[in-house]
Amino acid sequence: MRQESFSGMEAKNTEGMNHRYTLWYLLLAGAYGLGVILPGRWVPEYPSVLGSVVFTAIAFFSLRAHIQALLALRAGPISKPGPGAEDWPKVSLVIPSFNEEAVLEQTIRSALAMDYPADRLELIYPYESTCTDRTEEIIRSFAVRDPRIRPLEHRGEKHGKAPITNFGIRHATGQIIGVFDADHVLNPDLVRLAVAQLRDRKVGCVRGRCRIRNAEQNLVTRVGSMERDIIERLGIYGSYRMGGFSNFGGGHGFFRREIFDEIGFFNEDILTEDIDFSVRLHLAGYEINVLPQMQSWEETPGSLVSLYHQRKRWSRGWMQVWRLHAGAVLRSRGLSPVKKADIVVSLFSSLASVFLAAMIPLLGLAALGVRTSYYGPQVSFWLWMYVTMTPLSLAWLTCILDQQEPRPPSLGRYFLLPLVIPYVVVLICVGWLSFMDEFVLGRPYSYVKTARTPSVSKGPVVAGEAAVLADVPQG
Repeated sequence: MRQESFSGMEAKNTEGMNHRYTLWYLLLAGAYGLGVILPGRWVPEYPSVLGSVVFTAIAFFSLRAHIQALLALRAGPISKPGPGAEDWPKVSLVIPSFNEEAVLEQTIRSALAMDYPADRLELIYPYESTCTDRTEEIIRSFAVRDPRIRPLEHRGEKHGKAPITNFGIRHATGQIIGVFDADHVLNPDLVRLAVAQLRDRKVGCVRGRCRIRNAEQNLVTRVGSMERDIIERLGIYGSYRMGGFSNFGGGHGFFRREIFDEIGFFNEDILTEDIDFSVRLHLAGYEINVLPQMQSWEETPGSLVSLYHQRKRWSRGWMQVWRLHAGAVLRSRGLSPVKKADIVVSLFSSLASVFLAAMIPLLGLAALGVRTSYYGPQVSFWLWMYVTMTPLSLAWLTCILDQQEPRPPSLGRYFLLPLVIPYVVVLICVGWLSFMDEFVLGRPYSYVKTARTPSVSKGPVVAGEAAVLADVPQG
């Protein structure tokens, strides 16, 4: 399958401030707002037409989210590994690292504590030669103590997560290859559960659920963790249960080795190589199984700046995948109608921010008494109630479901549910900026790495992480 390429990119710890682009954002925001408001002076029906389209789109995405949630309420049956199995394949966990000093020690310990035959597990830690912290020192200090750990220094011309991950995969010797981010603390049964699912030859990838290890750090992580839990527990799993677009989340997934021989490695010139690879897997006729029971614990951004960089990278990367694969998905004869429709809607949702952002000036017009919808007053009221309550109801449902988990989240998050609404509005605005970068300004992009939080790994560990690491040797 041919892969188109975007311009090359580099890895950075921050995107930096570019005043020229900031000025462009302000000018474009002003033009966008005028484009929503001014036509109504000459075409009185314009605000009603635009508002009805935006309103319908918001209601559609809310309805889709509730359908996913309904399907995700109960975890489906899974293939469980039998005790004393003698045919376990060799598994290679590839964990790319770039300036990961803050998290590496605890994540390596969790990987070493896997409940899997030690002689059939290798831990490959490819790290960038440009690391400026103790990443290499930490990896090599553990490698001296345990032969399962293989440090690999990456000196390639390209930088970013995809090139270093591909570098690690090429050096892996396992029949099954797992890919994880360096901040993930792994549950001990993770590998056994994954291997059991991959015995089905139709399954090209199996992924579990990423949970948040620093949820109690501050207000940003508390609200961010609720959003991530909604996506992981309800959104991704719900799509899988309805036969739609299940995707490999980048920081957590297992593959049979021959998959890379058949469809190639991760695209090194795109910001979301995981979503790109997921679409290619589906187009090749493979399934991506999702198991909420398979869990690892990751960090969510601990500041608004870090959150902005991460979500902008994700949003723009999804747009790039749309450009690359939307046509192939629509033309595909091998995808079921449900899967084809869900992939198209999922990819298009990244572009939807540029339309959904219109609700901000539309609300201003409505406050001034301008009619902004063809829906009647009563219908409009109840629809607004529905779409406004959607984030709250999904967050509440996720909280309730997670109380049944062995390591449930804090009940204190219930008091923060109202903050999910402005949080979603902020994400829509970030999506709008990403659209401007990708399709209007053509701004060069780089892989901006999510900042880690030293206080999480060097101070008291959070509840979920503490439980996973309780029985792990401390070196």
